Amino acid sequence: MKKIFIIISFLFIAGTTGAQLRWQVVGTMPYPVSGGQVVYDINGLSNKIYIFGGYSDSLQSAVDWIQEYDVSRNQWRMVGRMLQPRDQFVADIWKNNILYLGGAVDASTDKTSMEAWDYNIVTNLASTYDRNKNFGRLYSTGQIVGDTFYLIGGDPAAQGDQIAYITAYNLASKQVGFTFNSPSPDPPRQRMTFIVGDNIYIFGGVTNGVMKAIQRFNIKSQTLVDLSEHLIESRAAGSAVYNPLSRIGFIIGGYNETMNAMNTVEQVEVQPDGSLKIIPSAPLTYARTGLMAVAYKNGFVAVFGGRTDRGHLGKAVPYIEILVNSTSGVESEEIPKDFSLGQNYPNPFNPSTTVGYELSSGRYVTLNVYDALGKEVAQLVNEYQNAGKYNVTFAAEKYNLTAGIYFYRLTAGNYSFTKKMLLLK
Repeated sequence: MKKIFIIISFLFIAGTTGAQLRWQVVGTMPYPVSGGQVVYDINGLSNKIYIFGGYSDSLQSAVDWIQEYDVSRNQWRMVGRMLQPRDQFVADIWKNNILYLGGAVDASTDKTSMEAWDYNIVTNLASTYDRNKNFGRLYSTGQIVGDTFYLIGGDPAAQGDQIAYITAYNLASKQVGFTFNSPSPDPPRQRMTFIVGDNIYIFGGVTNGVMKAIQRFNIKSQTLVDLSEHLIESRAAGSAVYNPLSRIGFIIGGYNETMNAMNTVEQVEVQPDGSLKIIPSAPLTYARTGLMAVAYKNGFVAVFGGRTDRGHLGKAVPYIEILVNSTSGVESEEIPKDFSLGQNYPNPFNPSTTVGYELSSGRYVTLNVYDALGKEVAQLVNEYQNAGKYNVTFAAEKYNLTAGIYFYRLTAGNYSFTKKMLLLK
């Protein structure tokens, strides 16, 4: 059966807590993993999401896979290999490269290397970007801000090594800018982070037990403070994700002393003074720890992989879930039984007309207008849309079009329809 990634375009409004959110299962990963890293270029508005490494049940080991999910085509493929298998590591985007380091790599491999993979050239091989003792860490987290990779928490990858609790590594100069040591002799690990402005928020983790604690590290002042706010539940090895489009963060899944895998989710709003407002959010359909969560360009959050138990116990969770707003924005709650494209009305028209279409399930949709020679003159829709009925207005005066025959084409996944319309002057 063909897997369908139904992605609903929505935007949260900052400060709105009454939105009807829910998690929707939209497909499965062909090669599910836990403890990997998901990376997406939200600034570049790409259609492609990348899954790096992780632990595979089928191989019973960490893997070196680089998987690509093309959202617009609903296609998965293997596009590359890391130089070595990694599990429970750190990854982020810098310029055209996805950089990653650390993790539970094999004893015979290089524990202190940072690798780079250019996602604009998917046929190229990964390469070693640099080596540093601070890269050798397990169960850590981190964020790239500008040219600096901030590495946070975790355990040394090699017994006897010492690593700073926070290391600021300058990617341009390949030098450590500063280090910040934890006041605790047993720094937390399996923490979760996201960044808002100049602040990196650090959630939960485990040291002498699983924590509810939240810290805020200010990049400019290089100060770390313990916040008075706490997570609703203690959790470690979950995922923290902040979508800059919706301006809402989420702390998703993980484990604690009473649950080997959690399905609970906490919604985080960052206040103007840097404090946090945390409320319960809609629970995942499948409890999971060691999951991978990412913010996408349409304002939603997607969750991949994870496990039903901590470590390598339990089973990998293959299901993909997205957080959607129950208010889809379509005209009617009635779901059409088929895909269709209506005749524009009025037709002939001047200066504008309306095009209606129906989707029986979620698809990536494009609606374009072409002149009589087949040249594209307008793009009316280019996004994922939920099942439902839609109307789009085409205002010809916006495009400085002359009178004549034009064609409009709807493409929804594998479906395509074309109709003719006449513009009068």
